[in-house]
Amino acid sequence: MRILSVLPPAQSLRLGFTALRQNRIARLIGFALVNLWLVFHLAGIVIAPWSVPPSSRLVQNSWGKIGPYVQLLFLNHGYHYFAPEPGSSTLVAYVLEMPDGRQETGRIPNRGIWPRLLYHRHFMLTEFLAAGDNYPPAVRKELLRSMARELCREHGAIRVTLNKVTHRLPTMEHIRAGGTLNENYTEEFLDTFSCDEL
Repeated sequence: MRILSVLPPAQSLRLGFTALRQNRIARLIGFALVNLWLVFHLAGIVIAPWSVPPSSRLVQNSWGKIGPYVQLLFLNHGYHYFAPEPGSSTLVAYVLEMPDGRQETGRIPNRGIWPRLLYHRHFMLTEFLAAGDNYPPAVRKELLRSMARELCREHGAIRVTLNKVTHRLPTMEHIRAGGTLNENYTEEFLDTFSCDEL
């Protein structure tokens, strides 16, 4: 303001208009950038579920451009689960050896869990175990140890055996031929843990 008061009126008016014009241009550029980002962000939210196979080449190419941004912000979680062709689901079956010699069996998640939100949390743990095939063996081993430790603590067992149960969805042809949804289970041994070593 001091500079403007020292300058002649015409020159100070020009400087004032220039500053006003620069301020207006800066606001317009900011407004345009925020709007472009919003369009990009919303495109990412829409393209994420569309990119799950089967999808068009246009969507796949778009995913190649916008996918890293969506994954960085973790906006694409869980879409494959609800996709037209969802993958297998993973459960964990366990056998508990009790101190009196009897054995108890169960599955994680247990359908009897209430409230239902706990069932979904347990299911996500077992799905994480299924995705654990891509993790280093030490991470997978620690996940199994933590599951075994919790089962030992909860049931008072002395030994726990864990098995991965994979449920593949039956094909339409299988169902039309008389099959049921409760088929296509495979079981794979994971590990046995002694509770006093956990």
